This record gives sequence, C-alpha cells and structure tokens, in this order.
Amino acid sequence: MTVALPYPVPRSPRRSLPALVVVLAALVAGCGNGPSASPTPASPVPVTPGPSATPLPPGAFSLDLPDGWQVVPVDGDHEALVAELAKTNPEFAESLGARLENLPDSATYVAFDGSAEAVEAGDLVTLIVTEVDLPADVDLTTFAETIRTQAEMNVEQDVELRRILVTAGEAYSLAYAAPFTRPDGQPAAVAVTQVLYVLPGRGYVLTFAGPPDRANDYSKVVADIATSFAIAL
Repeated sequence: MTVALPYPVPRSPRRSLPALVVVLAALVAGCGNGPSASPTPASPVPVTPGPSATPLPPGAFSLDLPDGWQVVPVDGDHEALVAELAKTNPEFAESLGARLENLPDSATYVAFDGSAEAVEAGDLVTLIVTEVDLPADVDLTTFAETIRTQAEMNVEQDVELRRILVTAGEAYSLAYAAPFTRPDGQPAAVAVTQVLYVLPGRGYVLTFAGPPDRANDYSKVVADIATSFAIAL
C-alpha cells in the first residue's frame, strides 16, 4: 500500500547541521530493546528525480509499506496500541512503547512490522523518519558525511556509505550495529540501516532498526520500503 503523509505542524524549531549530530545520537539511543549490522537497501528501479526547490512542509513524502506494517502517529497517546499488542507479546509491546517514548523531536513518521508473526516472535522492526532544516549550501554528500561521522563515534568503528537510488532520487545508505543498554542494565545491540536524502534546505533520515539475528530476513523489506521513498508534492 502507498502511505501518503499529511502535512503535520513542525515539531521543532529550525535545526542547523551541527544540531543534527545531537538528533541522530538521540535517535540511535532510542533504538534499543531488540538487539549488528543490517544490510543496506538496494535500489534497482528506475528513478524519478525529486523537486529542485523547497520549502516543503514536514511529512511531504510517501512510502510503500508491506502488508502487516502499521503507521503510528508521532504525537498522541500510544497506550491503547501498546496494550493491544501486550495481549499477544508483553515484551514486544514494552519494547515498542519504550521506542515510541524516545522519539526525537524531528521525527515525522513512525511505522513498525505489526504482523501477527512478528509480534508473536518478538521481532520488533521499526522505521523512523526524521527531517531537519539545513543551510541552503548543504548538499547530500555533506549531509551523509556528517551522519556517518556521528555514527562512527557512536559505534567506534568505520561505517561505509553507499550511494543508492530511491524513487525520490539519489540517496546514501549506511548500516551498523548500534550499542545500547537494556533496562536491566545489560549491554546489547540493535541492527540499524539509515537512508539519507536531501532537498535544498531539507534533510531526510530513514532509520530502520531491528534484531541483528533477523537482519538478513528483513533485508528485502528494508530495501523495498527505502526504495519507495518519494517526495509528495
């Protein structure tokens, strides 16, 4: 199905590129609950270039989600959703609830695999899209290098940037295992794949997070969703 987002009211003031470092650190820190690197999306389809001018309102994009995936409102009460999921798998529900509580201010879109199979197995796989206002002279390469630098600081190892194509146009992807501390104090990791896209004055970060032991199983789903990213005019 195609999910075209409405144009929500911006959740945060204009952010500079240095401020993005803080946003991304918070985003990765919030990926916990569900333990190493997830494959980056491929992009085999023809590309329709995105628009060359901004401004666009936050949320002015669309994504194709597979059956079973659910879009979650960024704002509002998530208790009913968590309570319903808890009937099937309390641990899955608790993990999703914790992730929803730790969304960065720049998040404009959240979705997760809510299929019966994923919930029963406890495979929490989420997608969070964050958007940041950028100086007009910041291009895709600068944006991507900034994010890679922050990711490498978090994981303390080299992270590879891959140039890919999505429906909106040229993008970059990177994948890594993000460490975090579980509520019980034990160290763990979560598989993260990020897809980066830039329009003049606006940067988009699609962050997929899931259990490392299911990264290969979800690689095609991640690639398909990421490739479908398009700007909604």
